[in-house]
Amino acid sequence: MDYQAIFYALLPDLIVVVALFIALGIDYGYLRKSSLANRSVRALQISSVGLFVGMVLLVLQMKGSLPMDYAQLLAATHGQLALSPGTLALKCLLFSMGLAVLPLAARHMVTRHVSEYFALLLLATLGMGFMVTSRNLLGAFVALELVSLSLYALTVLHQTSRTSAEAALKYLTYGGVSSAFLLFGISYLFGLTGTLDISKTIPMSEALTGAPMLVSVAYLFILVGLGFKVAVAPFHLWSPDVYQSAPTPVAAWIASGSKIAGVVLLLVLLIPVSTLSANTTIIPMLAVLAVLSMAVGNLGALRQTNLKRLLAYSAIANAGYLLVAVLAFSEEGRAAAIYYAVVYAIATLGTFAVVSVFGDRLGREAQIDDFRGFWKNRPGLSMALLIFILSLAGIPPLAGFVGKFYLFYAAIQSQPQISYWSEGLYWLVALALVFSVVALYYYMKVLKAVFVSEDIAESREDSIGWPSSVVILILSLITLVLGVWPGPLIEYIRGCLIF
Repeated sequence: MDYQAIFYALLPDLIVVVALFIALGIDYGYLRKSSLANRSVRALQISSVGLFVGMVLLVLQMKGSLPMDYAQLLAATHGQLALSPGTLALKCLLFSMGLAVLPLAARHMVTRHVSEYFALLLLATLGMGFMVTSRNLLGAFVALELVSLSLYALTVLHQTSRTSAEAALKYLTYGGVSSAFLLFGISYLFGLTGTLDISKTIPMSEALTGAPMLVSVAYLFILVGLGFKVAVAPFHLWSPDVYQSAPTPVAAWIASGSKIAGVVLLLVLLIPVSTLSANTTIIPMLAVLAVLSMAVGNLGALRQTNLKRLLAYSAIANAGYLLVAVLAFSEEGRAAAIYYAVVYAIATLGTFAVVSVFGDRLGREAQIDDFRGFWKNRPGLSMALLIFILSLAGIPPLAGFVGKFYLFYAAIQSQPQISYWSEGLYWLVALALVFSVVALYYYMKVLKAVFVSEDIAESREDSIGWPSSVVILILSLITLVLGVWPGPLIEYIRGCLIF
């Protein structure tokens, strides 16, 4: 085994780990008696430098400046490090989104455990990176647990909120049960195939075709376990409380980064049943989850008055849309799912960024009515919120519209010729279109409060700060550019598809 090659492959992660320990050490020692504001600024600077250097190294790896033999690494690590231009790009995206979350966390510290707050954010980011670069069943599970445990702890760090502790307990309980289901399903999959390396697609598929009932049981447990993690109905009950009660930057990271990593892991775990002969028992289960998610998410969002809670139900609905593309079981479907996960995560992170900034000024959790007349006081933030909300609603010419169109196109193309309405995925696409129209109501309800209401809600006036402003501006521009010019990203995903 070439340990030098493994060292180079893990160098971005090692840099982030070093930054994590430096932030902890300086906060515990040199800044022990400093003010909370000074400690948060220093932790932000150290954590940001670590993630930025990690991103630079990932770009160098993609360009080949750090020489690595991808195939040799995959074999030597038994699928633990499946590095390719596609996986490295996803990992770099997660690092950049983590970098965008850090200024939001530093704006309003909800705990005196400053360095632990940032350390947990970095650990969650590292776990997401390993989730998208692992093709080993146990390696992916360990990475998922690293993310989950970090997010459990981050949820409870809002020490002035009793509901935060309740939400964290619910999150931990549901998460622990879901991990057991997922591990049990993985054990069945390992027993059927005799390997933990999912990159061996053909041998695994051949092994699974001989035992359809056991395959169904294995994937039933896997889908239950992952369904909890990505908030798919009916395994979504933790998400509204966690989104509402967790610190807003943490909720943003749960809703964006973990969704990308979760979708990639789902696609990876479905690799062994990617052939038509092996997935006949899996399709009905995924279809039921898709329909339930779209129904529960969209209908549940209609009655919400808290914006973060509304975004939680929106996340459930969007998980259902994603499953429509997953059900295609084609390269086009997988590419569409990844593209939609990326554009959805960017718009969601931007929305939470605006809510975080506004919530800090408000001094409490933001209700939709608190945004009445928001555009009169904060026209720039209002325009950014308009872009993000319309993208989530799938309105052209924004990235969310292209993402939904690509999802539905991939689903229809998987079986374009049908003789009856129940064949193919036409019926599921039609249902998704109906629920997309329903979603317009609750998204427009937010924009009505911002732009149409004559009343002006009371809030404190304070500076947004240039780091948060830059984050919101960049996310807005990306949402616009990917809506007007989506071709390069779609072609890159197609060309570097890592499944």
